[in-house]
Amino acid sequence: MDELLNDVICREFFPRARPYPQLWRTKKFKAFNYYVLERIYLVQNAEFVRNRIRMPKKIYKDLLALNDLRNALAHSFFPENRRVKPYWKGTDIFSKPGFDQFWNDMTEMSDFFFNRIYRAGRSGSQNAAG
Repeated sequence: MDELLNDVICREFFPRARPYPQLWRTKKFKAFNYYVLERIYLVQNAEFVRNRIRMPKKIYKDLLALNDLRNALAHSFFPENRRVKPYWKGTDIFSKPGFDQFWNDMTEMSDFFFNRIYRAGRSGSQNAAG
């Protein structure tokens, strides 16, 4: 999700007149990546993107929940053995129902951002041609 949010942010500052391989050759894009994108957290990315595009509340809440789950897993030596197991929307993430719900929600979020990115890329190329 971080990468998808980063892509939306990049499109705000670097409209897709040039593809990423060309942008990577510029000092401006490299600096933006190294000193901005690599230093901000998922929640900060989500808040910026939410401010710039219409994002359904469910997508935003799922991004925040994903960050909480990530922190619970990342800061435990054996997350599966925690006294309080990591949950996704009230269900143990290590259970089949918990993982299935997580997978469905991640797919929905991915679809939202891919559709947004594809639509923006398509309209940008149409505007350049038209």
